[in-house]
Amino acid sequence: DLDTKFGLPRDVTFCAKCIISNQRPNSAVETQHSSNTKKKTINISNDGVCDACKNAEIKKNTDWSNREKELLELCDKYRKDDGRYDCLIPGSGGKDSFYASHVLKYKYGMNPLTVTWAPHIYTEWGQKNFHSWIGAGFDNYLMTPNERVHRLLTRLAVENLLHPFQPFMLGQKNLAPRLANLFNIPLVFYGEDEAEYGNPISDTKTAERSDEYFSSEDSKNIYLGGTLIQELIEEYGLKKVD
Repeated sequence: DLDTKFGLPRDVTFCAKCIISNQRPNSAVETQHSSNTKKKTINISNDGVCDACKNAEIKKNTDWSNREKELLELCDKYRKDDGRYDCLIPGSGGKDSFYASHVLKYKYGMNPLTVTWAPHIYTEWGQKNFHSWIGAGFDNYLMTPNERVHRLLTRLAVENLLHPFQPFMLGQKNLAPRLANLFNIPLVFYGEDEAEYGNPISDTKTAERSDEYFSSEDSKNIYLGGTLIQELIEEYGLKKVD
């Protein structure tokens, strides 16, 4: 028998509607992700349908007029007319972040600050999307991480987790709350909801993002690239500022 790894189900099954397999991992708190982590995967119910498809069905019966009213009330709560930003939108300028920022600014009259965590390597299309986004009328903070540290964490993420994208994800999830706190912008709009494509359907009960994805009460128990911070300092010569 083949060994199962990372906590993935031994028996492979597929959604009866969209044929996604039960091997698709859910989003995780990446700072707790080590080589021993057992991944939770997409739920496929006894009726053979996955949570992503069930969420799509729920949206067919959503009162979108009422949801827009709730969005307007939220915007009005934080709206500013004194020259300050009133919301923050992280993104790359691709589909979700571009759409969210455009609608918030030009339809609902908000004053967004956009922020971007630079990828490992820009693709030609990625660069075009990013500059088109800014060119559409948005201020942007681009954070480019220390490349030496980024390379190291990427290598460790591959060796420990088979997950070369993880260091970029860490930046994506942490940059927005860090800058929101720095600039005193309490309203952050993320461009996507992972429950749209497979995270637990219970995640849709609230529009607020759990702070467990970008905060921790115990710095000694934080993993980057599947490696404890203290180990990165002692064995790889990094500093806390890195």
